[in-house]
Amino acid sequence: TEAGIRHKIARWLSGAFVSELVRYELVEREGRWHLQFDFDHAAFERLMAHRLGRTVLLTNRSHWTAEQVVAGYSGQQQIERVFRGLKEGDWLGWGPMYHWTDQKIRMHAFYCMLGISLLQYIYQKAQVAWAGLSMEQLLEELDQIVQFTLLYPPREEKAPHRVALVLSKETLAQQSLAKELGLDALQENRKG
Repeated sequence: TEAGIRHKIARWLSGAFVSELVRYELVEREGRWHLQFDFDHAAFERLMAHRLGRTVLLTNRSHWTAEQVVAGYSGQQQIERVFRGLKEGDWLGWGPMYHWTDQKIRMHAFYCMLGISLLQYIYQKAQVAWAGLSMEQLLEELDQIVQFTLLYPPREEKAPHRVALVLSKETLAQQSLAKELGLDALQENRKG
């Protein structure tokens, strides 16, 4: 029935702003229903310009400037991202924790917080080398940097083994990160 079809279309268009963006026409011809729809690009541009991508920040800190409010909000988002990563175990896992005494649980918490602090420090330094890199992308890029130590037999009987350090092939991002984080200096120190 027409009412049933219109009800189904209304459900499809019930998402936020969808009914403003999609126009449709339902016509009956020769006993069959035909649906014609169109996307309103002008309405989409108006929506993008005036409503989407906006965040309203409310605060009771009336003495803060707008910049301080935005910085506080950004800092809160970063902290929430860190704890989400800690909870989900994507980059530093809180669990499983195989401790039962209060002292060992506190020490486990200390290690986790120390790990988060170090990871945040590395993340901040990495932003200089490759801005916009997410924590997950950073860890994936660093995980792919591999150094191989090749041991060759000595040329003489009592001579030490010959050692050669070889790095895996690095992408441009990995080269920038290695330079900024000082990883290339570690390789040079081990050679000398």
